[in-house]
Amino acid sequence: MTAAPAFLVSELLRKKRDGLALNDDEIAFLVRGFSDGSIPDYQVAAWLMAGYLKGFSRHETLFLTRSVKESGRCFDWRALSANFHNAVFADKHSSGGVGDKVSLVLAPVAACLDLKVPMMSGRGLGHTGGTVDKLESIPGFTMQPSERQMVEWLDRTGVCLTAQSHDLCPADRKLYHLRDVTATIDSVPLITASIVSKKWAEGVDVVVYDVKCGEAAFMTDLPQARALGRSLVDATAGAGIRALACVTRMDEPLGSMIGNANEVTECLWMLRDDYPSANHRRLAAPLLELSLRLAAEMAVLGGTRGTMAQAISDARAAITSGRALQVFMDIARNQGAVASWESRLPQAAVTRVVKATRSGTITHIHARRLGLAGIRMGAGRATAESRIDVAVGIEMLVRPGDVVANGDALMRLHLQAGQTVEIEPEIERIFGFDDPSGPPVSELLIERITA
Repeated sequence: MTAAPAFLVSELLRKKRDGLALNDDEIAFLVRGFSDGSIPDYQVAAWLMAGYLKGFSRHETLFLTRSVKESGRCFDWRALSANFHNAVFADKHSSGGVGDKVSLVLAPVAACLDLKVPMMSGRGLGHTGGTVDKLESIPGFTMQPSERQMVEWLDRTGVCLTAQSHDLCPADRKLYHLRDVTATIDSVPLITASIVSKKWAEGVDVVVYDVKCGEAAFMTDLPQARALGRSLVDATAGAGIRALACVTRMDEPLGSMIGNANEVTECLWMLRDDYPSANHRRLAAPLLELSLRLAAEMAVLGGTRGTMAQAISDARAAITSGRALQVFMDIARNQGAVASWESRLPQAAVTRVVKATRSGTITHIHARRLGLAGIRMGAGRATAESRIDVAVGIEMLVRPGDVVANGDALMRLHLQAGQTVEIEPEIERIFGFDDPSGPPVSELLIERITA
């Protein structure tokens, strides 16, 4: 005889519909029932919509996060190796952007700052790129290691880079799909539960959040970004994990390269401190500074460095000394990259320069429109099932503040043979010229949010 459910779901829906907070047991019941299939999708969809409209309290958000975390396996690194007894485990999460390749530089630099980095990343969707896709453009690179391999790599190199496994926060995948089809994606509490549950299950001591803000970001204005940053920090601190959020600009693309293998190439330039031209170095400089700053924030928060000045100095030294490059090469070797993989990265067959159709000062580069152009080229996904071409992409040749003449090169398209992409008609929509309302050229970091 089957035991009666602990709660009547319709009464929980009524309670949430009327704006009342659910208690811990009620939330755990809903998440557990949805995970095991005993509560149907349509009832959970009604709960998500009621919460979207009426809101979730801070405590509800934290316990929803806990319940999602407890739906699958959780890592306890110190129980897996005696070598980790005094280690500090840290990770970073970005809310996504165009050309955002921070993780590929940050992870090896953070290891050089005496942190252990079990970084779990996602794939790209829509106009934003994904770290998993970038790394899997490296021939042979695998992001589904065994537990034994993860322990070995963290012990030996200080970093393991993984995609979300099926047994880590499985409730999150089901909830995300339901949020996607019920227009409840952009709920700050639900976003928080999705992100923080995975960091909690990772078993880290420290998380730094890079919350993007701008026209190419999920949060387009500062109040939205600030609300998400505060929610992430509060929930993470409630989980007993040290956390802070950096709100950073995402109006123009980060660095010069957009597209998976191309972005790996740019990261190699940064890690080698060796660029194909002075202009590539100039365009990559803000991205490099952000990567070093976020790694330094992780080190100070984790206690492996005492001051921000020292942490940034040591992060920069990790680049100039070649130590961070060596760590990245060790990561690639650990995770199955083929020999001489740097020379075997996928490359587009042809390139085409796109030129300015007028003269003036560039005041804005619309990263979101560039990201959408990348999707049309095959560099990104329109849906979760879309296949991508890791070789194609866009190479930026200018940034806001640059003065150009009619006919000057603005960007270079990396295309496959015979591929036709009509981007020239969009030049006036992608590049803003002499627009006094355009955002001023400024630092990427807008503000920090602490616990």
